[in-house]
Amino acid sequence: MHTSTLAAALLAAMVSAKADWALPAGAAADLGGGTVSMGCSDLSVSGGTLALGTGGALVAARDVSTSAGSSLALNGGRVELAGQWTSTGPVNAGNGQVLRVASPGCLLAGPAGPIPLGGGAAPVPVPALSPWALALLTPVVLALAGRRRRATAQTQPH
Repeated sequence: MHTSTLAAALLAAMVSAKADWALPAGAAADLGGGTVSMGCSDLSVSGGTLALGTGGALVAARDVSTSAGSSLALNGGRVELAGQWTSTGPVNAGNGQVLRVASPGCLLAGPAGPIPLGGGAAPVPVPALSPWALALLTPVVLALAGRRRRATAQTQPH
């Protein structure tokens, strides 16, 4: 096997498969109290209907959106997502909840915890580094800046 063929095969194996779930107009899904793991994929309820049921859960989602003409009925279930919540369609909470929770391979895009179910997207703060991360990065940045200054000074005529 040629090196380029082997490299292409390894690269293809490293690319993770991702399958979003879309419920277009006329489509309906009822979890009946069961659990579905999205594997860091997106859910788009675009005119369709999704019902979770008591104890039902849709977990490990990245972004979740509902559009006008769609229906999301939690009915005592929960939606767990790591990314963005955008709701322009009706959401019937029925003692259910939407939570922002980290999941494997899916970074949080906002504060963890319950997401308000009112219309529109919940505001997301700009990600920031912790004070410890900044303290560890500062010497590295200063060292790199010093190297650049020395290199520039050596190349300029005196």
